[in-house]
Amino acid sequence: MKTLALRFSLALLVSCLFGLQAMAQFTHTNDMEARPVHEYNTITMIGSPYLHKEWAKGTLTLKNGTVYQGIDLMYDQVKDAIVFRTQKGEVKELLEPVQEFKIGYIESNKQMERTFRSGYTGEGLSANAFLEVLADGQVSLLKRTSKKIFDRKHYSSATIDREVQASEDYYIAVGDKAVKVKKTKNSLLTAIPDKKDYLETYIKSNALNLREDRDMAKLVAYYNSL
Repeated sequence: MKTLALRFSLALLVSCLFGLQAMAQFTHTNDMEARPVHEYNTITMIGSPYLHKEWAKGTLTLKNGTVYQGIDLMYDQVKDAIVFRTQKGEVKELLEPVQEFKIGYIESNKQMERTFRSGYTGEGLSANAFLEVLADGQVSLLKRTSKKIFDRKHYSSATIDREVQASEDYYIAVGDKAVKVKKTKNSLLTAIPDKKDYLETYIKSNALNLREDRDMAKLVAYYNSL
């Protein structure tokens, strides 16, 4: 009986410790290192510097393991920075190193859930660059979207148009090592060559269009299932 009581007490202690650790992960945004944001004048801008031009709910996972949930987020793809809104309504740019963030919003009456991750090494990438995870597993399909703002002045006019232009790069990653790929069958199969015959059959039987993100993700997901 004493042995059973001792085991029960130890189990209860371990459960409490794990509970305290989990509670410690969900902290308030006031604890985050951040700075005020100089917001864009998007009224006269063609295109948007943000992933989604309105506030959306998201989850942040810092590189130290701390998790923040239910935060109002925007992802600035010009600065490659996360912008959040405090409970007081202050708009700030996050300075903490982020491992991953997830953001959800409605677009064209469809619920969107998107995940972005940093920490990859590869051509044209810095360790802090955020890449969208299109397919995850032993092999990941990643998308890097970069935006730039251009000012264009019309001939014989004082009017200046401000326009946002986006460029996209794709990567196949194993662990944190990412290899840039093109949206073609040859490029993708070169990056993951060990199951080429299976993948070619899957592409043909499912009529995949590898110019589309969705079909590229299907191919990598199938690879991970083999």
